[in-house]
Amino acid sequence: MNRHDGGTRRGPAMLPHIAWRLEAMIAAVAERRAPATGAIAQALRKVPRHWFVPSVGLALDDGGGAVPIDRDTDPPAWWDAVYSGKPIATCRGGSAYTCVNPAPSAVVDLLEWLDLRPGLRVLEVGTGSGWVTALLCRLVGESGNVTSVEADPEVAQAAARNLAAAGIRPHLVVGDGCPERGPYDRVLALSTMPDVWIEQARPGAVIIGGDDKAARLVVPETAS
Repeated sequence: MNRHDGGTRRGPAMLPHIAWRLEAMIAAVAERRAPATGAIAQALRKVPRHWFVPSVGLALDDGGGAVPIDRDTDPPAWWDAVYSGKPIATCRGGSAYTCVNPAPSAVVDLLEWLDLRPGLRVLEVGTGSGWVTALLCRLVGESGNVTSVEADPEVAQAAARNLAAAGIRPHLVVGDGCPERGPYDRVLALSTMPDVWIEQARPGAVIIGGDDKAARLVVPETAS
């Protein structure tokens, strides 16, 4: 699939304008937090953000503003927004939107808090656009296992298309949980309180969750 000058999703080489945009996005993370390095920086390079951003969306700013972006009518503005540090919302109609592709700096925070490594079993509650899901898959590797659940069927369908086109295959569930694939080593559940997921996590597991502000919880080793 060609996206204007964006190239084929699974092509062997990154086109020059995508490569420099990616590097600029990764470098800009350091404006809000410590630089992204190591495995996380490599995952960001392997999973370009534009694969998971809709052709029409809203670029959100810190002040609550939203600027429409449209890949077909204004490609340069769309590319600039996608590789900026801004969250990108998927429109549902009017000012409503279905999900948000989070700001890169926020994503790096979450991935660092999760302390991911190859082989871990991960549960993500809220697939969204699929970008974070894809990064989780890259970081736990083929020996790991990522399960992602999404309550909104429309959002889940779009994420499944994005992930399939990217050649990334997590276990996707439309619903509000997947206890049968647990227990999990890591849980990312930003839309719900962490306590809901403790019983699905292993002793010593890390849970990132909460409604307004993410909290990090380590399940006690004595948990059953």
